[in-house]
Amino acid sequence: MPPRPPPSSRAGAGRSSGRSKPARDTPSSEDEDFSAPVTGEEGYPEDGPPNPELYGDMAGSPRSRTDETRVASVREVEEERSREDEDDNPDATRAGPPVQMLVLAGPDRGRKKRFQSVRMVVGRGKDCDFVLEDQSVSRRHLELVYGEGGVVMRDLGSVSGTQVNDQRVDECVLKHGDELAIGKTRLRFVDEAEQIKELRAQAEAREADEKREREEVAEERKSSASARRGELDPSDPRLNEATNANYKLSDVLKKEEGKNKGTVVVSRPRPPTRSGPARGSGGLNGKQKLLIGVAGFVVVLLVAGLIFVPKGPPPPPPVDPNVERAKLLMQKARESVRADDYANAVRFVEEAEKLLPGVDEEGLGRAARKQQEVLEAFQAVRALMDEKQFEEARARLSSAPEGTAKTDDIRRKLEAELEEKELAWKIQQVEESFASRDPEVVRPLVDALPPLNRPPYEEKLADLEAELAREAADAARRGRNARERAAELAKQKRKEFMEEAFVDVERRFNGGEYQRAVLECDRVVDRNKGDKEVRDRANSLKRLIPQFQRSLEDGQKKLESNALEAAAKPLRRAAELYRQIGFRGSLGNTIDEQLASSSVAAGQAALKRGDLAAAGSNFREALRLNPGDGRARDGLDTLQKKVEELYLQAYIQRDRDPQAAAEKFKVIIETASEGSEVKRKAEMYLGELQP
Repeated sequence: MPPRPPPSSRAGAGRSSGRSKPARDTPSSEDEDFSAPVTGEEGYPEDGPPNPELYGDMAGSPRSRTDETRVASVREVEEERSREDEDDNPDATRAGPPVQMLVLAGPDRGRKKRFQSVRMVVGRGKDCDFVLEDQSVSRRHLELVYGEGGVVMRDLGSVSGTQVNDQRVDECVLKHGDELAIGKTRLRFVDEAEQIKELRAQAEAREADEKREREEVAEERKSSASARRGELDPSDPRLNEATNANYKLSDVLKKEEGKNKGTVVVSRPRPPTRSGPARGSGGLNGKQKLLIGVAGFVVVLLVAGLIFVPKGPPPPPPVDPNVERAKLLMQKARESVRADDYANAVRFVEEAEKLLPGVDEEGLGRAARKQQEVLEAFQAVRALMDEKQFEEARARLSSAPEGTAKTDDIRRKLEAELEEKELAWKIQQVEESFASRDPEVVRPLVDALPPLNRPPYEEKLADLEAELAREAADAARRGRNARERAAELAKQKRKEFMEEAFVDVERRFNGGEYQRAVLECDRVVDRNKGDKEVRDRANSLKRLIPQFQRSLEDGQKKLESNALEAAAKPLRRAAELYRQIGFRGSLGNTIDEQLASSSVAAGQAALKRGDLAAAGSNFREALRLNPGDGRARDGLDTLQKKVEELYLQAYIQRDRDPQAAAEKFKVIIETASEGSEVKRKAEMYLGELQP
């Protein structure tokens, strides 16, 4: 067998994702014909090779069994999408427009919702058309309205707002592929008609690229085949003479005649003619004929022996292309294992086993499959880590099968990376939670941190709580002050209203028309029938004004008769009633002056009687009403002397007659001025006598 040329650079190798053209500088070999034949050429039927991925574009577009790019029709794409569309309600109809919302991120990730009518409300409420589980979404967050101009998005006054393509908007017209962010959820608006156009354009572009690549590959193979036809291998079995003897007998005979020159070649004897014996000889006898026949037979045997006896070793048996292809695939599987590409190694071994069962004697496929499972588990762990699902990632890593020392090292690094990323994620959550200024949200996240990382965040949490307490106290104080100001303002407004309501009554009262003032109160009640305060005020005035009138007239009569002491009592009553009535005017000043004069007279009379308490009360009232009244001041000085004399008497009697001394001390306390030394001592001794 001739030596086998090296494998072709194109045999079994997948093209890159960038669809680079096949290399033209590497010479082709015969192995390329059976290792990676083109569909329809020699070696394979129209269905192509057993596994096109080993020889074709593994990273390119999916191919059909006829090795052609399959371009789906619009109807097929719509039917396939309708089968994949799973709404929340399986019984929902498809009567709405061909648009839908797809959840990209958030608690509802993976869900999608088609329009069931021309309007769809999205939110957390149960009455929404598209109900989301995201608690950061408002109950009725936004609405989508389908019309002739497209789908209009309107924000329904949500708290967190709506972002379209990372920009805050309240209302806009959506286009195919726009992404909406509401709360923690991210949605994509999908117009199925536009999507089908995109898919068709992509499929047509892929078909054009693949057609161009197939033409280039076919041209390269034609050039390689023409180059091989110009080079003949002497060891090619097709050039072996013994092999082709049965098909080129005439040429062999010519060559044998040339080699055996000088040897008599006997031709086939002619059969005797029916005309009789030969001319001149008179014919052959029977013995001569027999000898000639035997000699001819021997010559024929010799020629046949020379022709059919082999001149060299027998030709080698034909090579089975499946065996060679299986060995090539196993070699590629070993190379993939060395490159840590276990997925391709498994595929190569499976294809080799299909071509030649039992070729994987060393168990390469089983080992590669196990390593592939380990790496796939690691990849799943990394995906879970990227999605911040650290508990699931830890469980997936624990359940991953054991591998080699190399994968064990990867496992240890992955465990450390998992711990580091989880800690970083927890710290990020804690730092973001402080923005909410809610200790109930922050505290559980801080408690979830490792003990070594908690102290700074616990201190920060304590500062936040103290700051919130101060803000709450300030807010409470401001609220209280605001309420007090509001109450005072309301009270002032109410007072002004009451004064305005009873202005006619006050005018009649200050003019001395007390009966007319009482009648005017009834008119005020009629004008403000629904106001209880006005009605109560009117009833009070109707009761107080007649009493004031009687007391004032009684005091005036006694003043006119010069009975000042007697006039003090009715005048004092009139002044008290005047304060209760609450009107302002000169009448009050007049009453105060008259009461001050009568109070001084009453105080002097009480002082003469020895009634120190009554005298002190009258003198102080006179000074309150008329601070410049000298008579009242002189009366208080005289009273103070009387009080000091009474204190001495009580002090002397406190041991001999405690009860009498206690009574005197009580009078002193009632009569003496506030803050005086006599009053302080009287209170002290009274406390000792009556603990």
